Amino acid sequence: MKLEEQLLPHKDLKPLYVKAIWVYVYRTFKKDEDDRAAERASIRFSVTSWPQLLLVDPISLKVTQNVGRTAASFRRAFDAAQLGNTNDEAAGADAVTRLVDAEVIAQALEGKPRVAKIRTLLLEHEDIVVRTRALEKLSERAPKEIASLATRLLSVPNDTFRYLVCAALAKHPDPKANDALEGLVKTPANSRNPNVLRMRAVQALAESGSAASVAVITPHATSGAYFNGLTGVSVDALAAIAKRHTDARPAVREALLSAYPKPPEDGEARKLRACVALAMRVHKALGSKRPFPKVYDGKARDALMERAK
Repeated sequence: MKLEEQLLPHKDLKPLYVKAIWVYVYRTFKKDEDDRAAERASIRFSVTSWPQLLLVDPISLKVTQNVGRTAASFRRAFDAAQLGNTNDEAAGADAVTRLVDAEVIAQALEGKPRVAKIRTLLLEHEDIVVRTRALEKLSERAPKEIASLATRLLSVPNDTFRYLVCAALAKHPDPKANDALEGLVKTPANSRNPNVLRMRAVQALAESGSAASVAVITPHATSGAYFNGLTGVSVDALAAIAKRHTDARPAVREALLSAYPKPPEDGEARKLRACVALAMRVHKALGSKRPFPKVYDGKARDALMERAK
């Protein structure tokens, strides 16, 4: 059953039907005008994974609650919502005007604006969609400027925005951004998708990180969580840092030896496939010339770790 069909219609939510404006945002990823409009809505509310059900203040457009996926959780979120004065007609009219103006500027940024204008909008405009579109353009037109602004840009509480910053830094690495990236790996604050945000930051550190970055990445590389994409990305990042920095190699080697995942105790096939894939990734990252064992079990893991020492 589709998520929206679990809530609409629903007898327990009928009292709220006229108390809320219901907005359904659907992306096709075709990049046509309808999809770009849906993308702008997703950016505005920091939505990068689906489905999401959010309660938004209609005046400030700030998300007040993630309402969950049941009628009961929706009711609780609605009852607990802290909203501004939604009966203030002047404030409502002003909010609509600002939103319309921002949409016009954001659409214009999908063209070919001047770099100076892009930079000004990125740093000074109040609307997150405008800033995100400006960031996209600056990444295309003047990507090396991103590193000098990394600390400021990575503190913006919007996942789409920070994904773009990390992607620009991965493509155009600059050690000046390392502190900000490491901070994001440690604490991906104000994120609806912290695991993916960490992944993007680790991917950037793979290109610019130093020996100091190893301690930040190691807990994710050694987690043994073979179903989590962050684990493999972290393993690869450590190997990439060790290639560039000889002073990082002892710590990276120690981390990678600990990164061989423990085989699943129940031997379930899907788990074992994921576990073996991660173990092979670790094996490659260590640069081992020994063949990977045909059977990866506890004994094989112990033997790999011992031989590599």
